[in-house]
Amino acid sequence: MGGGMMGGSAMGPPFMMRMMFALMDADSDGTISLQEFQTAHERIFKAMDSNRDGKLTLEQMQAFIHGTR
Repeated sequence: MGGGMMGGSAMGPPFMMRMMFALMDADSDGTISLQEFQTAHERIFKAMDSNRDGKLTLEQMQAFIHGTR
């Protein structure tokens, strides 16, 4: 058998979506404003931009996703 209590993975897509929502909802009002959405994605962009040139290469994105940066 697999996964979590209901047959699915406890860390699967529904959990990840709830976690991402909670991280983006900075004011905890149960909604994500455009500003909150943009702020979260700006942080991700900056974390990927290893040489801080304001641009992402495919290699930078792959290194970030694979944890090699």
